[in-house]
Amino acid sequence: MQLALDRFTVIAALHLLPFPGSHQPDARPIPEIAERALANVRAAYENDVRALYLQDLGDAPVAPQVEPHTVAGMTAVGAAIRREFPDLALGISLMSHGAREPLAVAQVIGAQFVRLKVYVGAMVKAEGLLQGCAYEAIQYRARIGAEDVAILADVYDRTGEPLGRMPLADEARQAATFGRADGLILTGKSFDESKAMLAEVRAARLGVPLLLGGGATAENLSQVKTLAPGTCQGLCDGVIVSTAFKRIGGWTKESLGADWDGARIRAFMDAVQRG
Repeated sequence: MQLALDRFTVIAALHLLPFPGSHQPDARPIPEIAERALANVRAAYENDVRALYLQDLGDAPVAPQVEPHTVAGMTAVGAAIRREFPDLALGISLMSHGAREPLAVAQVIGAQFVRLKVYVGAMVKAEGLLQGCAYEAIQYRARIGAEDVAILADVYDRTGEPLGRMPLADEARQAATFGRADGLILTGKSFDESKAMLAEVRAARLGVPLLLGGGATAENLSQVKTLAPGTCQGLCDGVIVSTAFKRIGGWTKESLGADWDGARIRAFMDAVQRG
């Protein structure tokens, strides 16, 4: 299945348990990580979620570059999911900065997209100063013949601060036009800020899909599906969601490692259908 961004799309973000190479106290063997991931994917799939990506969010602190054990682990887990769910639109997002590694994993496991957090410009994050990877992404994707893997690029990812902030619409234009991203992800520090960001970029008419990167719930979803001011389109073309699928909210160690709940997934997907 291709990632269909021509209609409102729900992309679930599956946060994996810590890999053995992370040296986290609660790290798990790869087979256990894969089985836990499969259980969550089954819950999502049974409730009509048809797109999701894998993320190594449990591996903290974030390494300054993608580590070999991360590539190996993500490939193993991703391949297990692809075998059981061949028609799922699958993606890869790595916490460490880089474009080649997630693209390589995506191509090997037959995934449809990657999420890249610092695509243009520069940002200061917990691991230091990161510079945009658009050139690396486009060149490497062509080099390995993976042009069918879509690039979803964050614009001002909320987990960092931009260095030399440009107007939001200009930064988005850099990513979409000059960086050739296939879709843009916008996420503010709050849901209201996210809505304002989406409206501003939608007004720029960049011709690429816009995704809300976080904060969507069954209760507020209708607010981003309403028409953007001065347009005949909604504020966004889809949402990325994980926390709304869990019984434990917030950004804590406990919530990040919590499993998805089938009833909460069903409630969210029902809200999508209601509009």
